[in-house]
Amino acid sequence: MRDRDYVRAQASGITYHFYIHGVVGDSEDYVELLDTLYCASEDDILYMHINTVGGSLDTTVEIIHAMAESKGTIVTCADGLVASAGSLLFFAGHAFKIGEFCEVMLHDGSGGDYGKINENLKAAQFTSNRIANIYRKIYGRFFTEAEIDDILGGKDFYLTSDDVGARIEVAIQESEEADADEE
Repeated sequence: MRDRDYVRAQASGITYHFYIHGVVGDSEDYVELLDTLYCASEDDILYMHINTVGGSLDTTVEIIHAMAESKGTIVTCADGLVASAGSLLFFAGHAFKIGEFCEVMLHDGSGGDYGKINENLKAAQFTSNRIANIYRKIYGRFFTEAEIDDILGGKDFYLTSDDVGARIEVAIQESEEADADEE
């Protein structure tokens, strides 16, 4: 985490603003965000403003885990470019704010290792399976299985703010319908 804008006390809890701008780097840069996510109460609201080209999968997974464990309400905000790891963080939110001119981009994982070819092949297969699992869990609320398969197959998805809003509306509607069916 690079900056925290402000923390404001309110009658029903605290509102926090965190900014994930630039490349998602080492998790040590996000200790304050992680601590706040883990310590938040049910009355707290955490805004995560995202404007990033993406970055470290391991750091992203650590933040997503903290988001899932958090008792606070996490509002992810697509403030600008929300690409790669940034899109995972965005779609892992509880509620969403979409900037009028944001762009969201999803793609298959990228990276590589140095070492022996057989080790690289094993590492690549393991990472491919890991990414498939993460994508299905995070993107699965907003994208079809076929779309996720296309992403994992190498197709990049570019979404405008209207595209993102439409997918969120459908996901909310489907969730409400599933809740109604359970009653």
